[in-house]
Order: sequence, then structure tokens, then C-alpha cells
Amino acid sequence: MLKSLLPKFIHKPTVAVLSGFLLWSGGLSGVLADVHHLADAQTFLKVQEAQTVFVDAHISTWKPRGVMFWDVEGSLMIKLAEVGFIVVREKSEPHELTLTVDYQERRGQAFAVNRYGTIMEGTFQVVHEAEGPLFAVHIVENSEPSVMGTPPYLDVLHNFLSNPYYHFLGEIVRGEIQGSQDPHRIFINSLHADVVKLQNADKVDPVLGDAGRFLHSMAIDKSLYAPVAVLRTLEELVNVRDARLVRILKDMLHYPDLYVQVRSVEAFGDFEVQEALPFLKELRTKKLPLEVKSAIHKTIELLGSLPD
Repeated sequence: MLKSLLPKFIHKPTVAVLSGFLLWSGGLSGVLADVHHLADAQTFLKVQEAQTVFVDAHISTWKPRGVMFWDVEGSLMIKLAEVGFIVVREKSEPHELTLTVDYQERRGQAFAVNRYGTIMEGTFQVVHEAEGPLFAVHIVENSEPSVMGTPPYLDVLHNFLSNPYYHFLGEIVRGEIQGSQDPHRIFINSLHADVVKLQNADKVDPVLGDAGRFLHSMAIDKSLYAPVAVLRTLEELVNVRDARLVRILKDMLHYPDLYVQVRSVEAFGDFEVQEALPFLKELRTKKLPLEVKSAIHKTIELLGSLPD
């Protein structure tokens, strides 16, 4: 039975034991990335106290003059620092972990005369100084050739930065090191933590932030792409049929994005959670956006049509 929770409701929208080598990718089409475990369970037990990390980034682009339009290394350093790691800036400084980054931008399909899309591919491998390679995350995103609409480079950059395996890369590294070699569990815990943080946003100093450090004046990619990344994370968990998502669906209705709210309601139907019917029926009496009300109506119909 799901716990009872009627949200204060909906905000205004803003747009296992390891052995040797394990590939985690969910096994279904549409999976957004994969995680390769390169060490066994005993090795992971030895590295749980690691706190310091160095980012060793190897970056290349096919773009003229090698111009990069985003700071890969800086983005990763922020992600690691946000989840509690001490990031060292020089390889000579003492550190327990190294995040080795191989990031490439390759020329993609042509979409006009002498104009091409971009393929972004990144491999992020975590290595312990004493125990060796632990795991790696591999992400590939492609731009769709189009004469109209968003420029292909911006399109693929949006896709890469909103890919859950990149968006939550800091959380993945922290979770893996602390003993949870289960990316989807890490996603679920991270989604829930994000909602809790947003609900307590008024307690965060707008200048110093929740970690008490000065924030950069420019919006960082994690906050900028968060609504799309959260939506894609929900889709990933539904696609791989991870029923553990159900326990946080009511909380996800607090997330301040219309499409996340709608997808959270629909997920009750995806997992056939008939116990949610009383909650949904009461929820439809609230003052909600039309899109959310429509999702509630369709989900109630779906759940009501299922055999007991």
C-alpha cells in the first residue's frame, strides 16, 4: 500500500554481488547509456572512504580551430564537489581517485551544404590509486540533421547535458564508491533528494548556496538542464521497468515542472499501481494544470480497467 500523501500541490511549471566485469544497461532499446563495472565487490568495499579526486580530462572536437562551447572539466569538477568529494586541481596533489575523461566531438551527418551535425561521446572511468579501475560510464548522443529549428550542435549539447548518466554523474560516482553498484537505485535516490532540496529552497542562501560557498554567476549545466534530465530519468526507469520508482512518484508531483508532474502521474499506470486510485481520485479535485488533470483522468481510467 502506498503511503498517503496529498502534496501542497503542484508548482508552476518551468518548462548485488559483482564478479569480474558487469555491464549495466537495462537491456532494452532506448537505454540512455551504460555503466561498466571493472572491479569485484571486495574491491569496492576497500574504497568506500575515498574522498579526494582528480579530473584527468582528454578532450577533442572536430569543430574549426578546436573551439569548445562548454567547459567539460569544469562541469565535472562541480558535479563531484556538489556530492561531497574534495576535488584537487593538480595531478601532483595527493588524491585517492582519478576520474579519467575521454570526451570527443565528431562530425555527424550533413544537414546542409558544408554544414554537419555533431556526435558527442564521453567515457568517464573512475580509478582508485591503489586498487585500480573501478567502473566506467559511456555516453553517446547524436544531433538530428535538420535545416530548421535548433542548430544541431546546441541540440546535441542539450541531449548530452540532460542525459541522466551525465546529469547525475556526481551522484553515480558517490553511490558507486559508497557501495551501491546499482545506477537505477542511485537515480531514484537522486530524484527524491532533488525534490526534498527544492522543497527547502527557501532555506538556501542565494549567494553562498547550500554548501556555504560562493556560486558562479552563470547558471551551471546541472540546474539549467534539470527539468529535461529529470524527465529523461523517469523515462529511463519506466523503460527498464524498475518498480522501485513507485515509492517516490507522489513526491515527484512536487517537482516544479509540468512535464515531470504529468509523467509521474502516468507512471502509476505504467506500473499498474491500483493502490494509487484513491490518491488520484482525490488529487483530481485539486486546482491543477489541465495537462496534469488530463493525465490523472487517463491513469484512473487505465487502472480502473485492470482486473483486481
